[in-house]
Amino acid sequence: MITPGDIVAIGVSGGKDSYVLLHIMSEILSPSRVIGITIDEGIAGYSRTDVYDNVKAFCRELGIECVYVSMRDVLGYGVDDFMKKRASPNKGLGTATISACTYCGIARRRILNMYARELGATKVATGHNLDDEVQTYTINILRGDVMRLIQLHPLSKTYSTKLVKRIKPLRSIYEYETAFYAFTINYSFQEYECPYIESRPTLRVKIRDILNELEKSSPGIQLRLLEFLDSIISQIIETKPVTLSLCRLCGEPTSPRRTICKFCELIESIGSPQDRVLVHRQMPNNL
Repeated sequence: MITPGDIVAIGVSGGKDSYVLLHIMSEILSPSRVIGITIDEGIAGYSRTDVYDNVKAFCRELGIECVYVSMRDVLGYGVDDFMKKRASPNKGLGTATISACTYCGIARRRILNMYARELGATKVATGHNLDDEVQTYTINILRGDVMRLIQLHPLSKTYSTKLVKRIKPLRSIYEYETAFYAFTINYSFQEYECPYIESRPTLRVKIRDILNELEKSSPGIQLRLLEFLDSIISQIIETKPVTLSLCRLCGEPTSPRRTICKFCELIESIGSPQDRVLVHRQMPNNL
Protein backbone atom coordinates (compact mmCIF):
# COMPACT_ATOMS: atom_id res chain seq x y z
CA MET A 1 0.00 0.00 0.00
CA ILE A 2 1.19 3.51 -0.85
CA THR A 3 0.34 6.43 1.44
CA PRO A 4 0.61 10.17 0.69
CA GLY A 5 3.53 10.39 3.13
CA ASP A 6 5.63 7.75 1.37
CA ILE A 7 8.80 8.55 -0.51
CA VAL A 8 8.99 6.00 -3.33
CA ALA A 9 12.16 5.03 -5.16
CA ILE A 10 11.41 3.50 -8.55
CA GLY A 11 13.76 1.25 -10.45
CA VAL A 12 13.74 2.69 -13.99
CA SER A 13 15.19 0.32 -16.56
CA GLY A 14 14.19 2.35 -19.60
CA GLY A 15 11.59 -0.26 -20.51
CA LYS A 16 7.90 0.45 -21.00
CA ASP A 17 6.78 -0.91 -17.60
CA SER A 18 9.01 1.38 -15.55
CA TYR A 19 7.96 4.36 -17.70
CA VAL A 20 4.30 3.55 -17.05
CA LEU A 21 4.99 3.17 -13.33
CA LEU A 22 6.82 6.50 -13.20
CA HIS A 23 3.94 8.23 -14.96
CA ILE A 24 1.28 6.74 -12.68
CA MET A 25 3.26 7.36 -9.48
CA SER A 26 3.79 11.01 -10.43
CA GLU A 27 -0.01 11.38 -10.44
CA ILE A 28 -0.63 9.44 -7.22
CA LEU A 29 2.10 11.18 -5.23
CA SER A 30 3.67 14.59 -5.43
CA PRO A 31 6.62 14.27 -7.87
CA SER A 32 8.85 15.53 -5.06
CA ARG A 33 8.14 12.25 -3.23
CA VAL A 34 9.19 10.06 -6.18
CA ILE A 35 12.79 9.21 -7.06
CA GLY A 36 13.86 7.41 -10.22
CA ILE A 37 16.89 5.13 -10.02
CA THR A 38 18.30 3.90 -13.32
CA ILE A 39 21.06 1.30 -13.34
CA ASP A 40 23.71 0.78 -16.01
CA GLU A 41 24.17 -2.99 -15.91
CA GLY A 42 27.38 -2.91 -17.93
CA ILE A 43 26.12 -4.98 -20.86
CA ALA A 44 27.77 -4.13 -24.19
CA GLY A 45 25.26 -3.15 -26.86
CA TYR A 46 22.41 -2.96 -24.35
CA SER A 47 23.39 -0.51 -21.60
CA ARG A 48 23.33 2.55 -23.87
CA THR A 49 23.61 6.24 -23.04
CA ASP A 50 20.55 7.14 -25.14
CA VAL A 51 18.39 5.05 -22.81
CA TYR A 52 19.53 7.10 -19.83
CA ASP A 53 19.11 10.33 -21.75
CA ASN A 54 15.47 9.36 -22.42
CA VAL A 55 14.95 8.45 -18.76
CA LYS A 56 16.43 11.76 -17.64
CA ALA A 57 14.23 13.74 -20.04
CA PHE A 58 11.07 11.87 -18.99
CA CYS A 59 11.80 12.38 -15.28
CA ARG A 60 12.49 16.06 -15.87
CA GLU A 61 9.16 16.38 -17.69
CA LEU A 62 7.37 14.84 -14.71
CA GLY A 63 9.33 16.87 -12.16
CA ILE A 64 10.92 13.76 -10.68
CA GLU A 65 14.47 13.54 -9.35
CA CYS A 66 16.47 10.85 -11.13
CA VAL A 67 19.67 9.10 -10.08
CA TYR A 68 22.07 7.24 -12.37
CA VAL A 69 24.03 4.29 -10.99
CA SER A 70 26.76 2.24 -12.65
CA MET A 71 26.68 -1.35 -11.46
CA ARG A 72 30.40 -1.64 -12.15
CA ASP A 73 31.27 1.48 -10.14
CA VAL A 74 29.15 0.53 -7.13
CA LEU A 75 29.59 -3.24 -6.93
CA GLY A 76 32.85 -3.75 -8.75
CA TYR A 77 31.43 -5.87 -11.56
CA GLY A 78 29.00 -5.12 -14.36
CA VAL A 79 27.15 -8.07 -15.89
CA ASP A 80 29.70 -8.49 -18.70
CA ASP A 81 32.55 -8.34 -16.16
CA PHE A 82 30.93 -11.03 -14.05
CA MET A 83 30.25 -13.33 -17.01
CA LYS A 84 33.81 -12.99 -18.31
CA LYS A 85 35.18 -13.86 -14.88
CA ARG A 86 32.75 -16.75 -14.58
CA ALA A 87 33.88 -18.15 -17.95
CA SER A 88 37.56 -18.13 -16.93
CA PRO A 89 39.16 -21.57 -17.58
CA ASN A 90 40.32 -21.95 -13.98
CA LYS A 91 36.79 -21.71 -12.56
CA GLY A 92 35.01 -24.81 -11.32
CA LEU A 93 32.01 -26.42 -13.01
CA GLY A 94 29.65 -24.96 -10.41
CA THR A 95 30.06 -21.40 -11.63
CA ALA A 96 29.25 -22.42 -15.21
CA THR A 97 25.60 -22.85 -14.24
CA ILE A 98 25.25 -19.26 -12.98
CA SER A 99 23.36 -17.18 -15.54
CA ALA A 100 23.77 -13.51 -16.33
CA CYS A 101 20.18 -13.01 -15.15
CA THR A 102 21.03 -14.44 -11.73
CA TYR A 103 23.85 -11.98 -11.17
CA CYS A 104 21.99 -9.06 -12.73
CA GLY A 105 18.83 -9.61 -10.67
CA ILE A 106 20.68 -9.91 -7.36
CA ALA A 107 22.94 -6.94 -8.14
CA ARG A 108 20.03 -4.72 -9.22
CA ARG A 109 18.07 -5.53 -6.04
CA ARG A 110 21.16 -4.75 -3.95
CA ILE A 111 21.65 -1.36 -5.62
CA LEU A 112 17.97 -0.39 -5.48
CA ASN A 113 17.73 -1.20 -1.77
CA MET A 114 21.01 0.51 -0.86
CA TYR A 115 20.26 3.72 -2.76
CA ALA A 116 16.63 3.86 -1.64
CA ARG A 117 17.79 3.56 1.95
CA GLU A 118 20.43 6.27 1.56
CA LEU A 119 17.96 8.60 -0.15
CA GLY A 120 15.39 8.18 2.63
CA ALA A 121 12.78 6.30 0.59
CA THR A 122 10.09 4.38 2.48
CA LYS A 123 9.21 2.09 -0.46
CA VAL A 124 11.01 0.66 -3.48
CA ALA A 125 8.70 0.20 -6.47
CA THR A 126 9.47 -1.86 -9.55
CA GLY A 127 7.57 -2.17 -12.81
CA HIS A 128 6.97 -5.92 -12.70
CA ASN A 129 3.70 -6.72 -14.45
CA LEU A 130 1.33 -9.68 -14.19
CA ASP A 131 3.26 -11.74 -16.72
CA ASP A 132 6.51 -11.19 -14.77
CA GLU A 133 4.91 -12.09 -11.46
CA VAL A 134 3.29 -15.32 -12.66
CA GLN A 135 6.56 -16.39 -14.28
CA THR A 136 8.40 -15.83 -10.99
CA TYR A 137 5.74 -17.69 -9.00
CA THR A 138 6.00 -20.62 -11.43
CA ILE A 139 9.80 -20.70 -11.28
CA ASN A 140 9.78 -20.86 -7.48
CA ILE A 141 7.08 -23.54 -7.45
CA LEU A 142 9.21 -25.68 -9.76
CA ARG A 143 12.21 -25.08 -7.49
CA GLY A 144 10.20 -25.84 -4.36
CA ASP A 145 11.28 -22.53 -2.83
CA VAL A 146 8.57 -21.74 -0.29
CA MET A 147 10.47 -18.80 1.22
CA ARG A 148 10.69 -17.04 -2.15
CA LEU A 149 6.99 -17.66 -2.75
CA ILE A 150 6.17 -15.94 0.54
CA GLN A 151 8.50 -13.03 -0.21
CA LEU A 152 6.66 -12.43 -3.50
CA HIS A 153 3.36 -11.84 -1.72
CA PRO A 154 2.29 -8.18 -1.25
CA LEU A 155 1.77 -8.82 2.49
CA SER A 156 5.27 -10.20 3.03
CA LYS A 157 7.20 -8.65 5.91
CA THR A 158 10.49 -6.75 5.92
CA TYR A 159 12.56 -8.02 8.82
CA SER A 160 15.49 -5.61 8.81
CA THR A 161 15.84 -1.87 9.18
CA LYS A 162 18.35 -2.08 6.33
CA LEU A 163 15.69 -3.32 3.92
CA VAL A 164 13.24 -0.93 2.27
CA LYS A 165 9.82 -2.45 1.62
CA ARG A 166 9.47 -3.48 -2.04
CA ILE A 167 6.18 -3.01 -3.86
CA LYS A 168 4.96 -3.90 -7.37
CA PRO A 169 1.99 -1.66 -8.23
CA LEU A 170 1.60 -3.22 -11.71
CA ARG A 171 1.69 -6.87 -10.60
CA SER A 172 -1.94 -7.55 -11.56
CA ILE A 173 -1.74 -5.71 -14.89
CA TYR A 174 -1.05 -7.70 -18.06
CA GLU A 175 2.02 -6.76 -20.08
CA TYR A 176 -0.10 -5.92 -23.11
CA GLU A 177 -2.05 -3.45 -20.97
CA THR A 178 1.10 -1.65 -19.83
CA ALA A 179 2.24 -1.61 -23.47
CA PHE A 180 -1.01 0.07 -24.52
CA TYR A 181 -0.70 2.63 -21.72
CA ALA A 182 2.89 3.32 -22.75
CA PHE A 183 1.71 3.91 -26.30
CA THR A 184 -0.83 6.48 -25.09
CA ILE A 185 1.89 8.50 -23.32
CA ASN A 186 4.11 8.38 -26.43
CA TYR A 187 6.75 6.12 -24.97
CA SER A 188 9.50 5.33 -27.49
CA PHE A 189 9.51 1.53 -27.51
CA GLN A 190 12.81 -0.35 -27.29
CA GLU A 191 13.30 -2.64 -30.24
CA TYR A 192 15.99 -4.81 -28.70
CA GLU A 193 16.25 -7.30 -25.86
CA CYS A 194 19.10 -8.09 -23.52
CA PRO A 195 21.65 -10.13 -25.54
CA TYR A 196 21.99 -12.67 -22.74
CA ILE A 197 18.31 -13.60 -23.05
CA GLU A 198 18.77 -14.30 -26.75
CA SER A 199 22.09 -16.15 -26.48
CA ARG A 200 21.44 -18.07 -23.24
CA PRO A 201 17.66 -18.65 -22.83
CA THR A 202 16.84 -19.08 -19.15
CA LEU A 203 14.14 -21.05 -17.39
CA ARG A 204 12.14 -17.81 -17.19
CA VAL A 205 12.15 -17.45 -20.99
CA LYS A 206 10.92 -21.01 -21.43
CA ILE A 207 8.17 -20.54 -18.84
CA ARG A 208 7.20 -17.21 -20.41
CA ASP A 209 6.65 -18.88 -23.77
CA ILE A 210 4.55 -21.67 -22.23
CA LEU A 211 2.39 -19.23 -20.24
CA ASN A 212 1.86 -17.06 -23.30
CA GLU A 213 0.56 -20.07 -25.22
CA LEU A 214 -1.75 -20.99 -22.34
CA GLU A 215 -3.03 -17.40 -22.19
CA LYS A 216 -3.88 -17.52 -25.89
CA SER A 217 -5.98 -20.67 -25.50
CA SER A 218 -7.48 -19.68 -22.14
CA PRO A 219 -7.59 -15.87 -21.71
CA GLY A 220 -7.30 -14.73 -18.11
CA ILE A 221 -5.48 -17.85 -16.93
CA GLN A 222 -2.47 -15.92 -15.59
CA LEU A 223 -4.60 -13.50 -13.59
CA ARG A 224 -6.58 -16.40 -12.11
CA LEU A 225 -3.35 -18.17 -11.20
CA LEU A 226 -1.94 -15.07 -9.50
CA GLU A 227 -5.12 -14.55 -7.48
CA PHE A 228 -5.21 -18.23 -6.47
CA LEU A 229 -1.58 -18.29 -5.35
CA ASP A 230 -1.94 -14.99 -3.50
CA SER A 231 -4.91 -16.37 -1.57
CA ILE A 232 -3.07 -19.59 -0.66
CA ILE A 233 0.18 -17.90 0.35
CA SER A 234 -1.62 -15.27 2.46
CA GLN A 235 -2.60 -18.11 4.80
CA ILE A 236 0.97 -19.25 5.43
CA ILE A 237 2.82 -15.93 5.71
CA GLU A 238 5.00 -16.04 8.81
CA THR A 239 3.57 -13.81 11.53
CA LYS A 240 6.33 -14.36 14.10
CA PRO A 241 9.34 -11.98 13.95
CA VAL A 242 12.28 -13.26 11.93
CA THR A 243 15.83 -12.12 12.65
CA LEU A 244 17.91 -11.67 9.53
CA SER A 245 21.65 -12.15 9.67
CA LEU A 246 24.11 -9.55 8.39
CA CYS A 247 26.65 -10.64 5.80
CA ARG A 248 30.13 -10.69 7.36
CA LEU A 249 31.64 -9.36 4.12
CA CYS A 250 29.39 -6.46 3.11
CA GLY A 251 27.16 -5.90 6.16
CA GLU A 252 23.91 -6.16 4.19
CA PRO A 253 21.01 -8.37 5.37
CA THR A 254 20.98 -12.02 4.40
CA SER A 255 18.87 -15.06 5.21
CA PRO A 256 18.76 -16.44 8.76
CA ARG A 257 21.72 -18.66 9.65
CA ARG A 258 23.73 -17.47 6.63
CA THR A 259 27.04 -15.69 7.23
CA ILE A 260 27.54 -14.58 3.61
CA CYS A 261 24.83 -13.06 1.43
CA LYS A 262 24.04 -14.40 -2.04
CA PHE A 263 25.72 -11.44 -3.76
CA CYS A 264 29.02 -11.93 -1.94
CA GLU A 265 28.71 -15.67 -2.56
CA LEU A 266 28.54 -14.99 -6.30
CA ILE A 267 31.58 -12.72 -6.11
CA GLU A 268 33.45 -15.37 -4.12
CA SER A 269 32.64 -17.93 -6.82
CA ILE A 270 34.52 -16.01 -9.52
CA GLY A 271 37.66 -14.92 -7.71
CA SER A 272 40.14 -15.59 -4.97
CA PRO A 273 39.76 -13.83 -1.58
CA GLN A 274 42.12 -11.03 -2.64
CA ASP A 275 39.80 -10.28 -5.60
CA ARG A 276 36.80 -9.88 -3.30
CA VAL A 277 34.91 -6.63 -3.89
CA LEU A 278 32.81 -5.08 -1.16
CA VAL A 279 29.95 -2.68 -1.82
CA HIS A 280 31.17 0.91 -2.07
CA ARG A 281 29.32 3.25 0.25
CA GLN A 282 29.25 6.15 -2.19
CA MET A 283 26.35 8.54 -2.40
CA PRO A 284 24.58 8.69 -5.76
CA ASN A 285 25.15 11.36 -8.36
CA ASN A 286 22.17 12.94 -10.09
CA LEU A 287 21.70 12.40 -13.80
